[in-house]
Amino acid sequence: MQENTEHKERPSRKRRAFQFIFLFLLLVVAPIGSWLYLRSGLEYRKEHLLTLEEGRPIPFGAWMDLDGNTVSSDQWTEQISLILFAKSREEMKSQMDRLSRVLSQFDDREDVLFYQILPDSTYRSEDLPEDTAQWKILFPKNSGVDSMWIACESAFPVDPVSHVFLIDRRKQLRQAFSISDKASLTSLVEVVAILLPPRKLVHPELNRTKER
Repeated sequence: MQENTEHKERPSRKRRAFQFIFLFLLLVVAPIGSWLYLRSGLEYRKEHLLTLEEGRPIPFGAWMDLDGNTVSSDQWTEQISLILFAKSREEMKSQMDRLSRVLSQFDDREDVLFYQILPDSTYRSEDLPEDTAQWKILFPKNSGVDSMWIACESAFPVDPVSHVFLIDRRKQLRQAFSISDKASLTSLVEVVAILLPPRKLVHPELNRTKER
């Protein structure tokens, strides 16, 4: 009779031990793990945002695009604008090649746009990028030094032709990234991803249907 009693108690003790471990994981380990994960994400954001300047309002600028339409800096709201300057065909092609991977990281976003400002429109069609939806070629409407060139050159002590300049969603000039440095371009991708707002689902039920 005593042996039967001990036999019945053993599963009960194991069950209580299992319940204790489960509750400990659920109530202690899981919250701590979640807190550490969120904290690491917050520190990651802070670390990259600290690399940005406080921000300077960009001056007004107006250019012509490939279709002859006017593009002005007043339109650059609620988007990330990446500005490049090229003085020759060679510089233009080099910039396109070096930033092609950066472009591919955001090719599904409508709020990340590259603006390549050229001194004139004497470029052949084969020189122009395939992706003109996000990569915009701009030419000055008026003669003289470009206002955006002056703003970028005065904000950062770098060669404007060898850098890409980041303008945030509030039209603030934030940072210059070297086109020839892989680490700098990696930082550019990370910073742009942080500055972008999360994408809203217009029709969540349709997205769930697609996932199925």
